[in-house]
Amino acid sequence: MNTAVELKDVSFIYESSKDGRANLKKTSLNIKKGEFLLVTGISGCGKSTLTKCINGLIPRFYEGEFSGSVFINEKDISNFSIDEISKDIGSVFQSPKSQFFTDDVISELSFPCENYGISRDEIIERIAEVCSILHIENLLTEKLESLSNGQKQKIAIASILTLRPKIIVLDEPSSNLDFNSILILADILKILKQRGFTIIIAEHRLHYLKDLFDRVIYINEGDIQNEYTREEFLALTNTELNSKGLRSLHLFTNENEAEPIGPVHNKFNSDTEAEKICSLSDISFSFKDGTEILNSVNLDLYKNDIAALTGKNGAGKTTLAKIISGIYRQSSGSIKFGEKILNEKERVSRTNFVLQDVEYQLFGADVFSELLIGNKQLENVNEKIEKALKKLNLYDYKDEHPFSLSMGQKQRLIIAATYVRGCPLTILDEPTSGLDYGNMVRVGELIEEIVETSAVLIITHDFEFISKICNRLILLKDKKIALDSRLEKNDKKLESIFSTYL
Repeated sequence: MNTAVELKDVSFIYESSKDGRANLKKTSLNIKKGEFLLVTGISGCGKSTLTKCINGLIPRFYEGEFSGSVFINEKDISNFSIDEISKDIGSVFQSPKSQFFTDDVISELSFPCENYGISRDEIIERIAEVCSILHIENLLTEKLESLSNGQKQKIAIASILTLRPKIIVLDEPSSNLDFNSILILADILKILKQRGFTIIIAEHRLHYLKDLFDRVIYINEGDIQNEYTREEFLALTNTELNSKGLRSLHLFTNENEAEPIGPVHNKFNSDTEAEKICSLSDISFSFKDGTEILNSVNLDLYKNDIAALTGKNGAGKTTLAKIISGIYRQSSGSIKFGEKILNEKERVSRTNFVLQDVEYQLFGADVFSELLIGNKQLENVNEKIEKALKKLNLYDYKDEHPFSLSMGQKQRLIIAATYVRGCPLTILDEPTSGLDYGNMVRVGELIEEIVETSAVLIITHDFEFISKICNRLILLKDKKIALDSRLEKNDKKLESIFSTYL
């Protein structure tokens, strides 16, 4: 009776898979009650598929060929409905918006309990308890649409905790969080572990889990290739982790066993020799309700810039990017490309913008067609598409439907589209949130090519990515640019900024 979850010969092939590739292959796994299990592996290896089999979403909501058995507390879940399963298992997904049912925070936190007929007084007590743990009391009166992605993830976690399940399954919960919020998430997971919850977490980012997991399974191409005790996994060097496509267990270290992504850039310069791509003058922005987000932001972006734009969740980074790219209109100020002030429509045509939620940008019937959209007139476009797909390890999926890809693969697909299209300025919003180490390297190498003829602005909280690829760091704080600095290899100021401001 000590088993919380058991999988017996579980296999699954998504119906949308054109080549019949199995995302999970005859997987057997036993998870003890109270165990903290880390599931890791490269993007698209089957981690998310495994979590969906455990929480019952496969085969109930994802069509495909399923075989095998899943047991929760020694009960075969094929005999139970999703609402019955969810009494035992709480799930947190990669994209928090996919599990929201209401439009404001307090309603969202109440909704799960209301569905189970829990009394009003008990609901109030549970919400207060969860808010205290996650430090989200200040968000209770907010609309969900007004929250940053990191804040939305916190609410998603809070909503499942209100039901007090004994098993919690999390699919890359750190993807949309800033550095400080990731540390808070680690504290939350520590509390849940201490309270005896069984925790199953699929993750690329390992550093915040190094003091928490009891066991690690490494999945490769749908198979559990390796299983590690806590001690065995902690003993792996960065070189060994990187060779498996995994991130570092330690962010702040003087050691750098893994090879950097190409040459270190030293091209950021504000003198007249650098080609200025884009210039922001006194940009301010407020929403219609009067909430001020940006106040007199001044920023120049140069050719060969790989600039990291960072700051806490809700600081206004994505808002600034949407203004630069012409999606939003600034409240005041002007934006030049070259020497010409451009309006919103003109800026759209000069900018590639990869959204944080890339599913909004997928329209093609297959991966190759996705990269042809709007680009058919380009010279040698087919050759350029093939090159981008091969560089980002997507060529084998060229005939697949984009929505059959993993989240990390979808991200890489849209990044490939920016390479094919080509624009003076490319903006990437959290491009590595779903990427393992190997694919982070591939994305970095492609950015190295993009930046040869343009500027790249990357909204990111990813310390590893910034330290390896970016030559410039821009910190957005208190509605303004608080810091704008060149970055060198292993720059100590980066550690200081993350520790102090993020």
